[in-house]
Amino acid sequence: FSMPFDLIKSRLMAQKPDPISGKMPYSGVVDCAASILKSDGPLGLFSGFSAYYGRCAPHAMIVLLCTESITSGYRKAWGY
Repeated sequence: FSMPFDLIKSRLMAQKPDPISGKMPYSGVVDCAASILKSDGPLGLFSGFSAYYGRCAPHAMIVLLCTESITSGYRKAWGY
């Protein structure tokens, strides 16, 4: 759910004024979201999902495996 908000935040933070007119590409959050929807469609809000998933999935697996092994060791040590 956070992917669209992260994309909009990143685009707003990275925007630079046009060298000729001095105008910024986006006037705010809603303008940025509307521009992305207009140019890329609804799926454009989720560009970068593969990188996000590639970063989060291994972390989640490591946390789950560590939790299972720690819980198993705790139960063996204390007889639960």
